[in-house]
Amino acid sequence: MTETVRGAESERAPRTNWLLAVVLCILTAILVLQRTKQALLPAKQTPVLWLAELVTIAGAVVLRSGWARDSGWIDEQSRLGTLANNFYEPRRDALINGFAIGVGVFGTLWWATATWGVLFMGMRRGVPTRGLIDFIAAGVAGAITGGVFGAVLGLAIGHIWETRHRRNRLTQRATHA
Repeated sequence: MTETVRGAESERAPRTNWLLAVVLCILTAILVLQRTKQALLPAKQTPVLWLAELVTIAGAVVLRSGWARDSGWIDEQSRLGTLANNFYEPRRDALINGFAIGVGVFGTLWWATATWGVLFMGMRRGVPTRGLIDFIAAGVAGAITGGVFGAVLGLAIGHIWETRHRRNRLTQRATHA
C-alpha cells in the first residue's frame, strides 16, 4: 500500500486503467469472433456473451468514474474530530479485491461448466487442441466478467459499509460527548 495525497491519482491507477482496457479488448475479441468460423463459443452462448460484454463495459465505467471513493473525506473526518483517514481505504480495497477474486472464480467455474461441451466436441472431431482453446476462452470470459462485476459489487458494499460505519461513529461520538 502506497501513501498518496488525497485527490492525487495513485501509482496503481494507470496499471488498473490498462488492465481494464486489456480485459475489455479480450472480451470484445471473443465476441467479434462469434460471427466467424473461428467462433470460440457455441452459438447458443452468444446472447450470454453480449450480456457479459455489456456488464463488463458498465463495470469498467463505474470503476473508472471514481464513484464511492473518498471525495468528501476532509469534511467527514473533521466531523469525526480526526484528520487522519487511513482507516477506510485499505478496508474498501480489500472488499473490492476480495469480491473481484471471488466472483471472478465463480464466473470462471460457471462459464466453464456451461461450455464444457466444446472440449468434448473437439475431442470427438479429432481436434482436442481446438476444443481446449475454446474451453479456456470460455473460462477467461467468465473470469473477466466475474472479476469486473465482483469489483463493482465490492465497491458498492464497501461504500455502504463505510457510510454506515461513519454514521455509527458520529452517533457514538454524540452520545459520549
